[in-house]
Amino acid sequence: MVIGAAWDIAKRRIPNVVTGAAALAGIAVQLVDRGGLAVLSGLAAGVVSVVLLWKPWASGGIGGGDVKMAGAVAISVGLEGLIRYALAVAAAGGIVALIMYVLSRKSVRQEVRTNLTLAALQQTLPPVEIQKSGRPSVPYGLAIAAGAAFALLR
Repeated sequence: MVIGAAWDIAKRRIPNVVTGAAALAGIAVQLVDRGGLAVLSGLAAGVVSVVLLWKPWASGGIGGGDVKMAGAVAISVGLEGLIRYALAVAAAGGIVALIMYVLSRKSVRQEVRTNLTLAALQQTLPPVEIQKSGRPSVPYGLAIAAGAAFALLR
């Protein structure tokens, strides 16, 4: 998780080998910690995570590496910790996004405020745009790692 988060911060991508290692580690954790049936719970949690993030990925709101990492890390958490994990990742994602907002250029912050104001007035969600060059993106791998740490340290 730490390697995935660091890679995402540095490169804004998470390599498949890191995601694969996280998935294998999750299976090992479930097997050693909780036994064979827990592996099925972990795999189910991974599938549920990917399914829930599919639409945000398809609309350009989240990267494919983030979706794969969230699913791989969910294996460690299992179904019993999935809600705690999801809420912790969402909270951490909000904090990371706020930090990225503060660090972004003034023109980008103004555009974000305008989009949020228009969305509130129209009672809709703000539009999701594909990443444009020069704009800061949110390294969601960091939020995934933080949320998983919170969920696993119950």
